[in-house]
Amino acid sequence: MRYSLKNGFFWLFIYILLGLIPMGIAVAGEIPEFRSFWIEFGVALGFVGLSLFALQFLYSGRFKWIAPRFGKDNIINFHREIGITAFFLVMAHPVILILAQPEFLAYFDPTVNFMRAMALSFVTVAILLITVTSIWRITFKLQYEHWRLIHGVLAIAIVFIGVVHAMQVSHYLEPLWKKIAIAAVMVPAMYLTIHTRLVRPWQNKNRPYTITDVKEEVGNCWTLSIKPVGHEKMDYLPGQFAWITIGPTPFSLQQHPFTFSSSPREPEIKFTATDDGDFTSTWKDIKPGTKVWLEGPFGSFTPKDDSHLFLIMGGIGITPAMSMLRTMREDNDPRKAILIYANKEWKDVTFKNELEELSKSIDLNVIHVLEEPPDGWDGESGLVSKDLIEKYLPDMPNEFMYYLCGPEPMMDIAGIALYDLNIKWKRIYMERFQIV
Repeated sequence: MRYSLKNGFFWLFIYILLGLIPMGIAVAGEIPEFRSFWIEFGVALGFVGLSLFALQFLYSGRFKWIAPRFGKDNIINFHREIGITAFFLVMAHPVILILAQPEFLAYFDPTVNFMRAMALSFVTVAILLITVTSIWRITFKLQYEHWRLIHGVLAIAIVFIGVVHAMQVSHYLEPLWKKIAIAAVMVPAMYLTIHTRLVRPWQNKNRPYTITDVKEEVGNCWTLSIKPVGHEKMDYLPGQFAWITIGPTPFSLQQHPFTFSSSPREPEIKFTATDDGDFTSTWKDIKPGTKVWLEGPFGSFTPKDDSHLFLIMGGIGITPAMSMLRTMREDNDPRKAILIYANKEWKDVTFKNELEELSKSIDLNVIHVLEEPPDGWDGESGLVSKDLIEKYLPDMPNEFMYYLCGPEPMMDIAGIALYDLNIKWKRIYMERFQIV
């Protein structure tokens, strides 16, 4: 599905409506006596902030009917920005109330109400922790599996304590029906995390896969070949991805998203990754016959209609392009494809031999860009830039769809360059997958 303003405004409208439901419940019916502006403003920020935290469960729940409207990259960035916004709103709630009326400090006084003070102190620390570890996880060298566990537990705790706090204060939620209504909205939101982490693995336990081959690729990369055991192979589109769990059971913290590098026409599913992470560094030691569990497919980073393909890829970000190009070969696809493929050195160029073969099978033009080219190199060198992209831009640019995947600096430069070159934003798709 292509991006569109219609879909964007529609889903933004739905999001705003959902975000205002808790405050709508609060002001429904008989409204309590008005206090000062700043107190009411602080309370409103608390309701909206809590609602945004709850909505985070929806946008992180891997729902296939959400991502196609915007793409996974946009969803991840939206999740991140809304999380930061919710952080400031919720933290502003007690600050404004205490500045407006210092007596509110009693809510944090254990001598007044020990359980309330401990709960509010905990949730304050939890909000700080969930935000800091999400923004600077790699800086803190926090393993993805541990961060994922911490993130899920803290998120549920924050929303749960927030709801209980609102009910206990009861200034706006005094009637029983309001308490029931708030619970009816918030509990399903919290359940989404439980559904993702526990229910889906349970539903998936009868659909195992097994690893048939572990192949070393150029550039310190490894490819896992996987086949289904006792069921049909997952049906996916080139450019999509799946969540992978390797081990005897699908119930594991070790679950990571990877793009399919194979064509869906192939009998086996293939994933390729570079050996530079806590999880992917173990791939070379995996033995054939090891069980694998897949959840998916997800993503909208896929070829659209009959448009030609303009691919700007960096490093191992080539994997979705390989799935697309291999599928074009299998289908005898007559469309044109232009691939700008950026790497540091020639020895690091994964799939370079196959790309050469593909260029003989389909209408593919491969432009290698090397940051550190070898002596005698007559191709492109340096970094991907606006001038380089413009050099290879087709004569009819709006007959192409544009796909960007690779290191974030490269994607930022390439994305801005395409906008500056008057490529319509609806024709540009980007995938970073920085969550791993």
